Order: sequence, then C-alpha cells, then structure tokens
Amino acid sequence: MKDKKYSWISYTSFGLGVFVILHPILANTYPKFFMVTQYIGITLTQYISITLTIIVSVIALLKKNEKKPLAILGLIMAIIMMIFAGILLYISFNKYSPY
Repeated sequence: MKDKKYSWISYTSFGLGVFVILHPILANTYPKFFMVTQYIGITLTQYISITLTIIVSVIALLKKNEKKPLAILGLIMAIIMMIFAGILLYISFNKYSPY
C-alpha cells in the first residue's frame, strides 16, 4: 500500500481557503489594491474563490492516495465564508444589501 501524501491539490485547496478568509480583511485594509472599482468587485472575487475552493477541496477529498486534513480545512474555510457572505448580502439593514 502506498503512503498517502499531500499533493498540489491539497495545498491549492488550503491556499484558496486562506485567501477566501483573508481577502475581505485585505480589501478593507488596502482598498486601492484589492477593490476593482466598486463593491461588486470584492463580491465577485469572493464568490468565485469560494466556488473554486469547494470544487478543489472535493476533488482532493475524492482522491484515494491523498491526505485529507488540508482539503478538509480548505472546505471548512470556504463554507464559513459562504455563510458569512450570504448573511452579509441578505440582511436588510446591511449597507451592501440589495434589499
């Protein structure tokens, strides 16, 4: 039996998860570099990053000879940010809410 090890998929999943968590913080700290033109830029970046993180994490979890902890952490970070972004967009008293 082969030893399980981390591959680039696990590291990518974890790295994207960290980016998803840090992106709003960096966008507020350095808006000139992380905001495209409006709030829509950060929103699209978040949703694309969350989707990519979930896809890459699931691929890493389905591989047989892959260690799972980094993929699980990436998936957890993506799900946390998905819930957080959903709450921010759908609470009506938030200034960024479309309602």
